[in-house]
Amino acid sequence: MKIDLLDKEVGGFNYEFLRAISYGASGGAELGECVAAAARVHEGDFGSWIQEWTRLADRVAQEAEAALKKGKQTEARHAFLRASNYYRAAEFYAPHIDPRQNALWLRSRECFHLAVSLMSPPVEILEIPFEDARLPGYFVSGGEGRRPTLIAMGGYDSSGEEVFHWIGHAAAERGWHCLIFEGPGQRGALHLNPSLILRPDYEIPVSAVVDYAFARPEIDHERLALIGYSLGGYLAPRAAAFEPRIKACIANSLVVDLDEAWRASWPAPLRTAPDAVFDTIFATLSLANPHIRWGMDHARWSMGVKHPHEFFSTWKPYTLWGLEQRLQCPLLCLFGEDELAAVNQKLLEETVRYIDALKCLKEVHLFTCESGAASHCQMGGISQAQTVIFDWLEETFSREVPASEEGTLLATSIPAELLPLIEKYHGKEIARDLQKLDLFYNQRGGADE
Repeated sequence: MKIDLLDKEVGGFNYEFLRAISYGASGGAELGECVAAAARVHEGDFGSWIQEWTRLADRVAQEAEAALKKGKQTEARHAFLRASNYYRAAEFYAPHIDPRQNALWLRSRECFHLAVSLMSPPVEILEIPFEDARLPGYFVSGGEGRRPTLIAMGGYDSSGEEVFHWIGHAAAERGWHCLIFEGPGQRGALHLNPSLILRPDYEIPVSAVVDYAFARPEIDHERLALIGYSLGGYLAPRAAAFEPRIKACIANSLVVDLDEAWRASWPAPLRTAPDAVFDTIFATLSLANPHIRWGMDHARWSMGVKHPHEFFSTWKPYTLWGLEQRLQCPLLCLFGEDELAAVNQKLLEETVRYIDALKCLKEVHLFTCESGAASHCQMGGISQAQTVIFDWLEETFSREVPASEEGTLLATSIPAELLPLIEKYHGKEIARDLQKLDLFYNQRGGADE
C-alpha cells in the first residue's frame, strides 16, 4: 500500500496505519516496523493486510519471548506491547466468521497480559460481573491510596488493550487510577460472550462498572470520571445522564444521534428506497469499497444486523435527545478539524444545538490540522488529547463555581476560534446562524462579540 498520512478516512488502510503507529509513546509501536509491514500490503486487500501485520506480530512476539527467557524484562515488556498492537491491527480486518479473527484477538490479548505483568506495579486484569456475563477490563494504578479515577471505554471497533495506550498509561503517569472496560458490542466482550451485542442503554453496563469501582477502597468516589472514545462519544454521555455517581464526563467525539448520522451518510433517494433495492445497491458498493464491506461485517458481529437496510431501524434508539435535563455532571466534548470538515451540515447544526440545550457545565475543544491531532480520536497526536483531558479534569474537580458565575459558564462553552473553521468548511450562512447562539467565547478571555 502507498502510505498517505493525510488520508485519514476512518476504516481505511491509511487511518488504521496511523492508528497502529500512534501507540509508540506508550511502547506499543515502532515506526520502522510498521512502515515495513505496510509497504508489503496490497491496496484494498484485507487478506494481504492480515498476513503482513500477523507476520510482523509473530516476529516481535518471538523477540519478546526470547528476551524473557534471558531475564531481560524491560526488552520483553516493550516487545510484548508492540506484538499485542500488531496482532490487534491484523485482527481488525478479519471477518468475524474467519477463525483467524478470534485467534489473532487471543494472541493480542495474551501478549498484552504478558507485557503488563512485567510493569511496576503490574496492570490488574479484571472480569467485572454484568448480568450473566463478565466484562473484560484492566485496572491501571496511579499509585497508593485513594485517588481520582477515570473509567475509560472505547467505541464501535476498539479494544480494551488499545484504550490503555489512549489514556490508561497517561492516567497512571499523572497519578490517576484508570479503570478500563469493554461492554456489550465491544471487541473483548464479544469474543468472550458472542451474544453480548451492542445496546443503546449503556447506563446499565456502566452502572455495573461503577458498582465494581465503588467496591475498591483506592477509588475516590467524589472524583470519578468517565470517558468514551468514538462511538463511546454517545455511550459515555448516555451513561452519565443516568448514573449520578459519575462526576465528570468526556465525549471523544460527541455523537448526538446515530440514526441521523447513519442516514446522513447516504444520498437522499437511498434513505427512502425499498429494503431490497437498498440491500442490492449496498452489496454492489461493498464490492468496490472495502470500508463499506468491513462496516457490514462488523455490524453483523457486533449488532446482530443481518441485512444492510436494518441499520436504519437498529440505530434508531441511539440518541441523546431527550436527555438534556438529565445530564448534570460537567461534560468535555473533543473534536478534530478532520471531523468538522467531513461532517454533514445538518449533523453539525444538531451537535451545536444539543450542546446549547445542555444544562450542565460544558466545554468544547477542537484539535486543528495545524496541531497534528485533527483526526478521529486524535490518532497521530494522542498525547495532546491526554494533556487537554487531564487539564480539564483537574480543573473540574478543583473548581467551586459561585452561583453568580454559573450562568456565564453555561452560556459560553465553545471557542470562538471554531467559527472561521465552520465558515471554511460549511459556509458563512451556517457560521452566522450558529454564532447567534450564546455559546461562543474567545479563548483569550471574554465572550465573543
